[in-house]
Amino acid sequence: MNRSLQIRAGLTVVILLLSIYGLLPTFKALSISAADREAAQGDPTRLAEIEAVDAKAIRRGLDLKGGMYLVLEVNQEGMSASEAQDALLRVKEILYNRVDKFGVSEPEITTFGSSRIVVKLPGLQDPERAKRILGSTAQLEFRMVRPVEEVSEALETMDAIFRTDAPETAVADDPLEIPAEAEEEPTELAAADTAAVDSAVADPFADLDEVLGTESDAVAEAEMAAFQAEHPFTSLIVAQPGILQSTPLMVLERNVNALQLMLDDARTKRQLRDLEFQLHRDPMNLGDGQQVRPLFLVDARPVLTGDQLTEAIPTADPDRPGGWQVSFTLNNRGARVFAKATAENVGRFLAISLDGRVPSAPVIQGRIPSGQGVIQGTFTNAEASDLALLLRAGALPTDVEIAEERTVGPSLGRDSIKMGVSAALYGSILVIVFMLIYYRTSGLVTVCALVSNIVILMAVLAQFDLVLTLPGIAGIILTVGMAVDANVLINERIREEIRKQKTIRASVQSGYANATRTIVDANVTTLIAGGILLWFGTGPIKGFAVTLSIGILTSMFTALVMTRVIMEFMTRNQGQQKMSI
Repeated sequence: MNRSLQIRAGLTVVILLLSIYGLLPTFKALSISAADREAAQGDPTRLAEIEAVDAKAIRRGLDLKGGMYLVLEVNQEGMSASEAQDALLRVKEILYNRVDKFGVSEPEITTFGSSRIVVKLPGLQDPERAKRILGSTAQLEFRMVRPVEEVSEALETMDAIFRTDAPETAVADDPLEIPAEAEEEPTELAAADTAAVDSAVADPFADLDEVLGTESDAVAEAEMAAFQAEHPFTSLIVAQPGILQSTPLMVLERNVNALQLMLDDARTKRQLRDLEFQLHRDPMNLGDGQQVRPLFLVDARPVLTGDQLTEAIPTADPDRPGGWQVSFTLNNRGARVFAKATAENVGRFLAISLDGRVPSAPVIQGRIPSGQGVIQGTFTNAEASDLALLLRAGALPTDVEIAEERTVGPSLGRDSIKMGVSAALYGSILVIVFMLIYYRTSGLVTVCALVSNIVILMAVLAQFDLVLTLPGIAGIILTVGMAVDANVLINERIREEIRKQKTIRASVQSGYANATRTIVDANVTTLIAGGILLWFGTGPIKGFAVTLSIGILTSMFTALVMTRVIMEFMTRNQGQQKMSI
């Protein structure tokens, strides 16, 4: 065996062994049953092992694995063309960061047109959670809560704004009294302003003095209607001191939307000027179906924004067993501003605002120089993790809306895999039968090269973290045809040389030498087309281009190197006179 043949044989064996080794995690992942995966949800160690195996296995696209498809519309109202383009790209980058930290394998995020972004999340198990993460602006602000003495004047201003044209929205028949025995708000900065109310309301309409200034049993429907017309904003609010230290105002949950429309009105921002009303993030459950939401009067200008935040992590809430909170850290500049603000406002309440809603409003007990604090609320572990993720990834520069949403179920993905594999299998069987009948022993060599080609191709997908999609399976099937075409060309050239009365060994060498240039030329032109599809294509086109481009390279290797090693080894005898071809 000459030196050149030894090198090519060694290279072939090494590549095959590496390919088989690279596919072992895929085989292991396929061997794990759905029952085993379900059982592993309660075993962190086993779950980590399965996730490690899946991470090294071939990744499947949305059409094979199932998942979620979203089209997001970026609000570009009032922006110039350059500003709109910049906003689109910034939103795309932030979405990349969020999805990456969310843990979705092989997401695809692309722009579509001038204002839309397409997001594909393969294997996603919780679509609602994904929509919350992708659609939230996550604007964090720290605002000082205004003293109770200023509330009445602000309410009068709001009533004056909407007195003549109050929205035609359902309001409460009677304001609701909040029970006085509800829990007091904690006094630590780390304590949330969302204390749960333990007891139900014995008589929710007993005390209306705070709101209407008259006894409940004396209020007639006409007087109630007159009051609502005169106080369109105040009639949606229940004034009840003592439930929360930071605010005496509560809003019935069924009136929240009507009140929010007033708060979003442009006249509200103009008239209140330096003040702003913000609702609590979560409703307070009073029992018996009664829910209210606290309403805060805060400074319009924030003391600090989330731009200064450097870290945010979910941690267990020491004041609420089983509850979670988000611990945050500010940068040096933010820490200095925070320290100054807390030193100047000891004893006041600081509202922590997220996207215009207040999850907590703790009291400032002293100067906080460390730049560290917590955001508390009725968070579960997943909610605290998502909030921390949003804060770390950064706020979206503009609002986004979900314009289109599709969910691909795992069963549909399994059906796609089954049909794709069946098509590839039946096509390969037909090709193998033809090659064995027409070329006999040489056809068997071609079959070995064909199988090796698929193994190497799949190993490349696994090792380079590429995605296999349904169009990708089509690319693999096309690769099978191209690989067979190259071997057919080689075998026919060898037959021609044998007809010229050359020796078997010389015929093999001449056949490969004459066919190599033709095969390379044909495959390179196809590879150029595949590269263009890969560069400019998106979605299904890109999935097809990936397997096609890899398949071209692997088929050239198996046809020109692997089969030649086998054929030269079979014809190494100088005196051999016959060949099964």
